[in-house]
Amino acid sequence: MRTFADITGEVERRLLAGERVALVLLDAFGMRFLERHDDHPLVRRLDVTPLETQTPSTTTAHIPTLHFGMPVTEHGLYEWNLYEPSLDAVIVPFLFARAGDPPGTLLQEGFDVQRLSPGPSLYRRLEQHGIRSATYGPDRIAGSPFGTVALDGSSTHPFPDLGSGARELAAAMADPGGPHYATLYWDVIDATGHLHGPSSAEFDASIRDALDALEPLTRLEGVTVLFTADHGQVDVAPDRVDYLDEIWPELVSYLTQDRPAGSARDVFLHVREPDTVIAELSARLGAGARVLPAASLFDTVGDRLAARLADVVVLPADGREAWLRSAAGVEQHFRGHHGGLHPDETRTYLAELRTQA
Repeated sequence: MRTFADITGEVERRLLAGERVALVLLDAFGMRFLERHDDHPLVRRLDVTPLETQTPSTTTAHIPTLHFGMPVTEHGLYEWNLYEPSLDAVIVPFLFARAGDPPGTLLQEGFDVQRLSPGPSLYRRLEQHGIRSATYGPDRIAGSPFGTVALDGSSTHPFPDLGSGARELAAAMADPGGPHYATLYWDVIDATGHLHGPSSAEFDASIRDALDALEPLTRLEGVTVLFTADHGQVDVAPDRVDYLDEIWPELVSYLTQDRPAGSARDVFLHVREPDTVIAELSARLGAGARVLPAASLFDTVGDRLAARLADVVVLPADGREAWLRSAAGVEQHFRGHHGGLHPDETRTYLAELRTQA
């Protein structure tokens, strides 16, 4: 295994060999933070295989990989904000809204969520082999339109807090008639990092709380328990944001989409004359960012990614962010973020819980 994209293949191999598998994804609990908490009893029992995230180091790139069993280069949903060709607009797939609009507004427009689906879910494919699947996640994000296609073929189990979710998952996996494969997703570590920064006491507390809450999984027998993360985070600050349309006001005349795709750690711009945009922004940003053709970030670009991918990407330097002032948003208050190429954003793992002697 080399990257996060290889995890579902490893899981499928184990399932087809007759193992029962529980996979826990702790959003933003990347390798740096796993190492920081290596004194925790749960972490001490892990056999860790280092991996790289996919590019970009974002949740949107990785969650579809988990549920559809294909890399971001194939499923094409590469960032929180991304271009949807059928609408000729930048949308937020997980919120099912145009960028800048309230969540769920695409439902009112009658947008077909199947357009976001790259094909049958991994759970439907496993079902053909008699493998039952279950997914566990916070109840406050349950029932999203995207979830209806991504989780198709899996039973869904919303929970109010991680301790409840871990106990419910452990009980299901301890039951011989329960699922063969279960996933659990937890987002509070990531949310805490965004608000307080990954160097904060609050961030470390959110990690300890999560690891403590997962204790019921350590008592499972006859079940392979795996842990991973979609990305890490780096410290950022509102006073370290470069607003590209202020640095180069003429940029707006080159935009073919008013709103940027990506995030403030990886700004994807849909433009005309990409070479001009790259040259002008590079000259003005200097050491503050790298400006590249967007396609250069990927080894391959499948059809779905090609249809959604922007022309130019701006990758801010360590600790910095960039965005458009005309689309100002979360970068005005975030203290932690991800999406870039810093190792603290891109180092992850697949860790297996060792059975107790």
